[in-house]
Amino acid sequence: MLLLALDTTTKVCSAALGDGERIWAEYLLNTGNTHSKHLMPLLISLLKDAGVHKSQLQGVAVSVGPGSFTGIRIGMATAKGLSQGLNIPVVGVMTLDALAEACVFHRGLICPLLNARKNQVYTALYRGWPDGPEMVEETAALSLEELCRKLDAYQEDIIFLGDYPEKVGAFLRDALGERCREMPYSSRLNRASLVLQKGAKIWKEGGSISPYALKPFYVRLPEAERKMLKKNREGIS
Repeated sequence: MLLLALDTTTKVCSAALGDGERIWAEYLLNTGNTHSKHLMPLLISLLKDAGVHKSQLQGVAVSVGPGSFTGIRIGMATAKGLSQGLNIPVVGVMTLDALAEACVFHRGLICPLLNARKNQVYTALYRGWPDGPEMVEETAALSLEELCRKLDAYQEDIIFLGDYPEKVGAFLRDALGERCREMPYSSRLNRASLVLQKGAKIWKEGGSISPYALKPFYVRLPEAERKMLKKNREGIS
């Protein structure tokens, strides 16, 4: 099973190649939201440097959100195009599920965070287990105050990771004290190898699908759709 994995849901543009047993290659750019410019050249270089022809690929794993609406669309469009062009299935991976895979060693609570703007973060809560993280709180867009109130129900250490600014880390350290644990910055970011790791598990469980069934996971509506709905409601009233 040779999978190509993509993650463009945050400022990081990342692609990885592997077989579920090991990572063959991974490229990662953390230079900003220019994924439409960098993704395809990155994929071409990845396959070339790994000595793999596109015809050898057996599936594509892609992060479907939450995250940047534009980033999600770029990654999914690329995954669908590859899936259709090569006639191979695709695996959709939740962004926060993939991030939690970086903390399988942690037997306590795992809290991945992504910048959701509007003074909110996208987050979910997991507990580490030998077979992989298990979700204990569903994905949501929360303010930091709302998140801390939710975490108060768990009187144990919590490890945080993800694409969040330092001010968020400072807030959490102040609010949670010694219960707050943070992954090192080098291990905190989204990366396609984590999408590959989670995607391989989904694949083995029979979770691969056709590209036509692949759907984004936004949590909340994109701004353009929200404005359109608001305009339509105002027009009706």
